[in-house]
Amino acid sequence: MVRTVYIALSLWVASIAMLAPAPRSALAQDEQIQVHARELFAEGLAFAEADRWAWALSAFRRSRDLVPRASTSYNIANALYRLDRPVEALSELDEYDRMPEVQSDAAAAERGETLRALLRDIVAEVNLTVTPNNAIVLIDDRPSLLEGSHRTILLNPGAHALRVESEGYEPYRREIRVNRGGHKALLVELRARPSSKAAEPTVDIAPSAITISTADTGLPGPDPVEDDRKPFVKRPGFWVMIGVIAAAGIGAGVAVALLRKDDAPACGTTGDCATTQGLTVNSF
Repeated sequence: MVRTVYIALSLWVASIAMLAPAPRSALAQDEQIQVHARELFAEGLAFAEADRWAWALSAFRRSRDLVPRASTSYNIANALYRLDRPVEALSELDEYDRMPEVQSDAAAAERGETLRALLRDIVAEVNLTVTPNNAIVLIDDRPSLLEGSHRTILLNPGAHALRVESEGYEPYRREIRVNRGGHKALLVELRARPSSKAAEPTVDIAPSAITISTADTGLPGPDPVEDDRKPFVKRPGFWVMIGVIAAAGIGAGVAVALLRKDDAPACGTTGDCATTQGLTVNSF
């Protein structure tokens, strides 16, 4: 009986402890994290407003790491779109769509679909046919999870390193370049490695039967030839050539400077992609 009363009393005390408010230090720490995440979110908005999307992406990601929010996830996908990185943006939108606050909000879901449509317009597709069908495909040294003979690989616009390899076959390597919204078909048939290497023919070279005598023949040797060539730097043509090269280099530098006004991607601050500036979510 005493034991039963003791157990009941212990359970009652434990339930009271669970219902008691959390220590003030824990609440203060959680509030501090919320404040910092909100500050990073606002920082990302400011960078997005200034079309500094790489900085905006960094700020939004740090905010999301502290406090996951659908608005932050959407803005990350938006920044990736502006940086011409649609593959990562589509992956982020998949996470966004799974969030309960998006599934219960029709406007949030529609916002995600609008951005997804823009991303599908710029992502590039490579339709790869591989033999053997169990070969491993690596894009930029990262293995693809797709399998089989026919694989559709989504890529960001630009240049990528493709490698296909399988045990018992010679590896295949090449660079592929894809445009925004482009489609490319590629056939890769790996060559089987030879089972044994053929013996290489050997050539035996007999010692030469010709000997050169060093005995004095009594004949006078050839007179030494005086080198009357001028040092290269003293020749007039040398400095003419230097002037021509220098002028060409300066002209090329000016041409590069005129052509390379902006290193931003095609979907960056001066690109022709559909703007999502007005779609940026401002509420944390």
